[in-house]
Order: sequence, then C-alpha cells, then structure tokens
Amino acid sequence: MTKAIQQTLERYFHHQTFRPNQQEIIETIVGGRDVLAVMATGGGKSLCYQLPAMMLEGMTIVISPLIALMKDQVDALSNQGVTVETLNSLQTYDERQRVEREMREGKIRILYVSPERAVTPAFFATLAGCKVALFAVDEAHCISMWGHQFRPEYREIKYLRDKFPDVPIAAFTATATRRVREDIANELRLKDPAEFIGSFDRKNLRYSAFSEPNAQVRMQKIISYVTAHKDDPGIIYCFSRASTEDLAERLRKVHILANPYHAGLPTPERSRVQEGFLNNSIRVICATVAFGMGIDKPDVRYVIHAHMPKDIESYYQETGRAGRDGRPGECLLFYSAGDRRKIESMLGREFADPKKSEIAKEKLDQMYAYCTAGSCRRRLLLSYFDEEIRACGNCDVCGDRKVKQAPPAGSPAKMILAGAKEVDGMLTTPEFISFLLGLERAKTVRLQLNSNPYFGAAKGREREELEREVSGLLREGKLRLEGKTVRKLCFSN
Repeated sequence: MTKAIQQTLERYFHHQTFRPNQQEIIETIVGGRDVLAVMATGGGKSLCYQLPAMMLEGMTIVISPLIALMKDQVDALSNQGVTVETLNSLQTYDERQRVEREMREGKIRILYVSPERAVTPAFFATLAGCKVALFAVDEAHCISMWGHQFRPEYREIKYLRDKFPDVPIAAFTATATRRVREDIANELRLKDPAEFIGSFDRKNLRYSAFSEPNAQVRMQKIISYVTAHKDDPGIIYCFSRASTEDLAERLRKVHILANPYHAGLPTPERSRVQEGFLNNSIRVICATVAFGMGIDKPDVRYVIHAHMPKDIESYYQETGRAGRDGRPGECLLFYSAGDRRKIESMLGREFADPKKSEIAKEKLDQMYAYCTAGSCRRRLLLSYFDEEIRACGNCDVCGDRKVKQAPPAGSPAKMILAGAKEVDGMLTTPEFISFLLGLERAKTVRLQLNSNPYFGAAKGREREELEREVSGLLREGKLRLEGKTVRKLCFSN
C-alpha cells in the first residue's frame, strides 16, 4: 500500500514527502477505518482525504462549511486532473441538477458539500443511487457544543452513518480539546476511530499580550507597529465592523495598503479584498472573525488582535494564519477588563440556552486568564490543548518582558486591589480569597490562575483577617460585587 500511496502523492499532488502524521492517516483511511485527526492550522489536512479519494473506489464526500475553501480546492484539484465538484447555495438550479446527475453516473471523484445541504432528505436520496467511498468532515469541532464554532446542523451528519453504515468517516479539525474530541467521536458515531493528535506548537510564532484600556492609545500602538513593518503582510482582528473600517482608514492615512473585511461588505468586495491580499496589492487586512477561514497565504508575518478574542480556540486558530511558510511570525494581543465585560454582555444576548451561555462564559474566563497570566504564553496555550512543554523562550514573558510581581504582603489593600484586577469578574468572593491565599481549587486550576503572579500573594495570612480586609474595601466602594446569583468580584476604579 505504501508504494501506491507514494505514487499517488507524486502523480496528483507533485510532492515527494509527507508532513507529520499525513502518511499514517492516509494509510488508515485507505484501510477502511474511521479516523479522528487533529492537525494544526497549515498542517496539511486536505491531503489526508484528497489522496485517499484518488485510491478508493467510489466518490468521496467532503463536508465543509467554507464555500471559499471549496472553490479554491475544486479549482486546484481540477487543474491536477481530478474530477471534482461542489454543491452549495451560490449555484444555480441548473448547476446543481448537473452535479447531481454526474454523481449518479459515477463521474465525480470528490464532492464538496456544505453541512446544511449534506443533511437534507434530497441529498440523502441522491446519494442512495451513488457509490460512496468515504465521508470526510472538515472543521469537525463545529459538531461539539464545547467547540468554539458550534453549528447545530453538524449534529445531523450522524444520520449519514445510519444510511451508509459501512462507509468510513474521517473527521478533521485544527483545534480540539479532549472534551471536544470525545464529543466529535460520539456525535459522528465513529466506530473505534484511530486518533491522530499532532503537536499544537508553532515554534516560529512569538506570542505577546498587552493590557491597554485606552482605545486611542491602543490604536496608536497598533499603527506604530504596522508602520514599522509596512512591507510585511499582516492581519488585524477587530471586535466590530466599524472598528475594522476605522483602523483601515487610519492606516491608509499613513500610506499603508490596508482594507477592511467583514460580513457586511458585498460579496464582490470581499472577494476583491481576499484576492488583493493574496497577490500583495493589499498588505494589511483589518477584519472581523469573518476573515481567514480557508485563506492560505503562507507569508503572513503578523497577526494582531486589537481586542481580546472570546475563547482560546478562536485565538489559536486566528494566530495560526501567521508564519505558515515556517519563517518567524508575530502574534500580538491587546486586551482590557473592558473587552471582557463587553464580550460577556454580548454572550448574554447571543445565547438563550443557559448551558451554551455557561460554556461560552467559561471559555471567556479562560481567555482572560491567558491574557493576564505572568507565566509562559506558549505553555499556557498548549496546556489548554493537553500538550505540555517547558518555558518556550519565544513569548513576551519568556523573552524580553520583565514578569510582573505581586506587591509585598505588607501592603494588603494594594495587593487585594491589584489581585482583583487580575481576576476581574471571574471569581466569587470566597474563591478570590482562596486565590490570594494560594489554595488550589478546581476553578483556579481550570482557569490557569495558579500561574498568575497574584496567586498566593497573601500566603501565610489568616483567612478571617483577609475576609475583613476585603469586606472593608467593598464597603468603601473600592471593590464591587456584581450579579445576584453568581456573586462576582470586580475591580473598581
């Protein structure tokens, strides 16, 4: 089998060697076993289902939420002589009819389809007359309520297993914790899947985080950085559509070729901006999270988050668009307690389901804990995905930034107020006191607060004494409690 795989690799994809895990994944799929593969952004996921499709007898169905990615891969495969098609909402009725006819006639080797269309009765009926060799589910984290981009229609994909029990399923994602992986396997009804978990460590990326509550100062710092790197392609993620347009305009005023990108722009304009970025006529994209999925530009030198992301998975995936060529890339993150409160308010409006709201707020707490931590960024980021490393030497904490220290225990009010700012809105009063005393609690560990420099800042002191001091600061209005059911301790200016 190995020889046949190598020949297929060279004939259709013009490569001589595989990236880590690719060959093993391909051999497993060709052997007919279900697969769950977690591969870092830029790690070569698509080859892992495209190559088996060229060897298996029948049609491979690739379920992907990204129409732009579908188009790019269809064009690339067509140029390599592969019979590949797509079914999506942008096609005309006649185009869809033609594709469905060619499916039944066995003329299509690979079919890309959206999850919404893949679970319709009409699609099931069409597949009933086809020989299906493989189902490949891309962006599989979308199936999990614990994933950062949960899409309910992904939960319906499992019915393909009922209709085609003997057809192997291969699920791929770039970002999945252990809990998400378990959810993917259960929801897709994978049968004894072979799991391949690649490293999440992008050693060429340098991670930095900066607290900056002043919006104007923050924007000026970003503009100064971009101006100093004006010849480098970069992506700047912003919180809102308006902020992408404002920042792009500011950058153009200092002669930076920048454009905004968000879902509110007309489709032709979004396509123009994407194409301009890929061919370097546009150097900087100021974007909402609508940008980037399926965009493969290897020479992005920096990714800046002008505002704090809502979860670590999104942050990891977005920063992963830097340095895909293996050369150094910078990942700069600006944040404030105000960012956190704004996102928390947004999440409260977005989720009617209390369970989903609870999950989203837990993820936000973990993101904020990452921002405020005084220990190695890379170690914290990778530990979220259950990968352990020692200090990396390539982040702002391990590199050139002096690690902040808690003030001496002799200044209790200052220590309490500074510690409250570090955990703004994350802990109840008793949890906060335990945090200052350095007591390991499940929530403290989950939010990685035990690596915060203020963890244990009051170690050795009596709990009752600390409780009196906190109560005094609350009475003076220097601290405040928010919420009726969940009593959150927040820093007050």
